Amino acid sequence: MEIAANGAIAAAYFVIPLTLLPLLRTTKRDLWLNLLLLILFIFSCGIGHTLSALHMHSALWHWVTAGISWAAVAALLSSQTRLRYLGETFSLLEATWDQALTGKVLCERTGDDLKVLKLNPAAAAITKNLLRPGDRLCEKMPFHQQQVYPYEVPLIDLYFAALDSGEPKRLEYQYKGEISGWYMTLVTPLSPELLYMTFTEVSGVIHDPLTGLYNRRVLEMELGNWEVCLFIDLDRFKLINDQRGHFLGDELLKAIAEVLQDFAQRYSGVAVRNGGDEFLLLLPASDADATEPCPTPAAIAEDVLNEILAIEVEGASISASIGVASGTIDAFQEDVPINRLQQAAETALREAKRNRRSNLPQHRIQVWNSNLARRRLRQITLEAYLAQRSSELEFWLAYQPICQMETGAIVGAEALIRWDSARLGRVSPSEFIPVAEATGLVHRISDWVLCHALEQLAQWQEISPQFNLSVNISPLELEDDDFLDRILQRVSGAGIASHHFGIEITERGIYSNLERYLQSLQGMRDMSLRLKVDDFGMGQSGLAQLLQFRFDEVKVDRYFIPTNAQNLEKVAICRAIANLADGIHFDLVAEGIEHADQRRLMLELNYNYGQGYLFSRPMTAQNLTTLLREGRGLGVG
Repeated sequence: MEIAANGAIAAAYFVIPLTLLPLLRTTKRDLWLNLLLLILFIFSCGIGHTLSALHMHSALWHWVTAGISWAAVAALLSSQTRLRYLGETFSLLEATWDQALTGKVLCERTGDDLKVLKLNPAAAAITKNLLRPGDRLCEKMPFHQQQVYPYEVPLIDLYFAALDSGEPKRLEYQYKGEISGWYMTLVTPLSPELLYMTFTEVSGVIHDPLTGLYNRRVLEMELGNWEVCLFIDLDRFKLINDQRGHFLGDELLKAIAEVLQDFAQRYSGVAVRNGGDEFLLLLPASDADATEPCPTPAAIAEDVLNEILAIEVEGASISASIGVASGTIDAFQEDVPINRLQQAAETALREAKRNRRSNLPQHRIQVWNSNLARRRLRQITLEAYLAQRSSELEFWLAYQPICQMETGAIVGAEALIRWDSARLGRVSPSEFIPVAEATGLVHRISDWVLCHALEQLAQWQEISPQFNLSVNISPLELEDDDFLDRILQRVSGAGIASHHFGIEITERGIYSNLERYLQSLQGMRDMSLRLKVDDFGMGQSGLAQLLQFRFDEVKVDRYFIPTNAQNLEKVAICRAIANLADGIHFDLVAEGIEHADQRRLMLELNYNYGQGYLFSRPMTAQNLTTLLREGRGLGVG
């Protein structure tokens, strides 16, 4: 009987260490020795009882057991602080498990399913109490066995993939089933069989609170199956906000969101508020097997535009411009497919916004095409060359004289930048300046123009002390806090009278950010610089701008200059501008004078100065220097 009892005890002593051995692989280093000594102690006790059962008492083995026992005691005593900390940690983990705001579930692989071992209260609440310990995950929530957007594989397969890889994985997906919504889940394999999951519902994070549409956060997910992108930008929405208030603006945005949501549902897509007054409509490829053919992306865009134009809230309506891109986009190769699709649509949108002639679809919708792709490639090339400092060695300034209309005497000139690239040939300013503005390189180019134009003006004033020179600046310069200091430094360093140096800015540029620009213009007036409006009449507000800031000179765009007295409408416009100039005292320059009849007609309308091919084309500094020394008039005779 005693032998049997000793044998049973010995067997237990051998089994216990075997169950503890796997813990050695995961135990922290500072507790590993404690566990190892405990296993050795129990194992030695088992050997001792075995020897006793066989009546093979061994004094030596008792001493071995005693030594291991006291080593374990010493290790445990030295680890008391750590063990107390470990106990407190377990209590803390238990508390955080119960009180966590995110759902936590511990699962065990069981065949082709996961069995729930434990879940916290938040997990029970999020899953609407569908799960309890012991439940099979897919049995209770069958959608786990269906494809989940955007991964296109069943959710349970994603969990098993994490178990097989042994690596934690973050998943963001749209669950359509018992607990529909967008979820973010962190799955952490604890062993090849145990999976720990933390999850939360994130619909509020990826949805715009005003419109209920998705926000840009959804674009950061793995969206790989969209084939069509409509990029929608509202026209002059800021003006509605400023004039009618943000409440009305918000109501318009909600109405537009409803339109886009309807189209998203109709074509199995998603509508996104990209920010402010910009929206995206992402659509999948059309189904070739569908009984009814799906409209083309351009036709869908036209329908969207028509419904937006039909919106009216408290008497206010809105228009929009739309860029359309579809299929595989070869441009923007440095980016992922969804971003390439979006950028192509945005590039098309910018082209659409340049064409503001009417609300007709052909003037409001632009489809990404090979021409835009070539233009995009050209922009990338220009950007790369402009970014090189060596490009400044290829810049030069041409000067187009401004003359007295009656005598042809040269009173000043406009400096015009030119770029003769060794690799690209001559590049037009209308092509490379927009690229420079988009990339921030325009500030460096403007500074180059300032330095060289002022240096040249100083030389010409030695020949003609009253000679005036002006340069064109980008509206972006007026937004730059450093621009005023930089221009003051350049003008002072050139040693010229500042009122002989002019700054030209287009009226269209002034309108885009009027309040900020007028502050900068006032700063330049304080420096006594000569301020000019270029291309007058081609902007958004016309004469109203002149009433908000007193310019020294207005250059009337060539579009409004009549070719003869029979152009009654243009004659009337030019006469009205001349009357305004006489009333508020600014000089007038008529641009684009090409014929003697135009010169005589503009003289009759009291335009004293002109610029155009009748007088001279843009010329080099050397040629203009020769003309100034000769002192002869141009375009007369």
